[in-house]
Amino acid sequence: MSGFIVQVEGIMPTYACIACGLLFFGLFGFAALSWPSTDIPKEGQYMTLPCESVTRFRPVILVTCGWSALYYCFLQGQHAAAFWIHKAVRKEANKKEHQSTHRENKPIEFAAVKYNRVNTTGLIFIMDRSVGNLLEQTPPFLIGLWLHALVVSPNDAAFFGWLWLMLRVIYPVAFAHPSMSPKLWSAQRSLGISWISFVTWPSYAVVFKLLFGAAKACL
Repeated sequence: MSGFIVQVEGIMPTYACIACGLLFFGLFGFAALSWPSTDIPKEGQYMTLPCESVTRFRPVILVTCGWSALYYCFLQGQHAAAFWIHKAVRKEANKKEHQSTHRENKPIEFAAVKYNRVNTTGLIFIMDRSVGNLLEQTPPFLIGLWLHALVVSPNDAAFFGWLWLMLRVIYPVAFAHPSMSPKLWSAQRSLGISWISFVTWPSYAVVFKLLFGAAKACL
């Protein structure tokens, strides 16, 4: 078994990506089945509840765990993509080498594939941006999520939290414009709006909704 893991390139991050993805959807399924939480106090009762009564925050705790699972899913997917592309590049180089009479026998380094930032297309770039955008948008999201849960409603915060996470799930697909069909690509160009805008702007709206609700409750 250990030999199989060593020989098959990228199998560890690939399985880790799949496992984290399954964990994310498992958490989402559990949250959906247990919705809504019955431990939510009525409005105005938060300050009178004992600190031990934390079960009311179960919905947003699940969202936070879901965020962690999605983050590691993207992170492992980013790593696995480098292995896949590295293997594909090596195969292509070997084909050209066999066809050519002049052989340089210079190996293609894994680091050159994974950390080369000149190329702005392909699977590696898509996963780089998926991870990068998730990290860029996370601080205001988590702050808004927990502020809304504390002063407005954990159930409402969890609903918008899962909506935000599902938009993050769509991000790699929307960003993968080179792999789109010609019709979809032409529609995007005719609209003058990138498909990724249909993910990012609703994500901004969710965060603003969470923050605005928390701020309004404090006025």
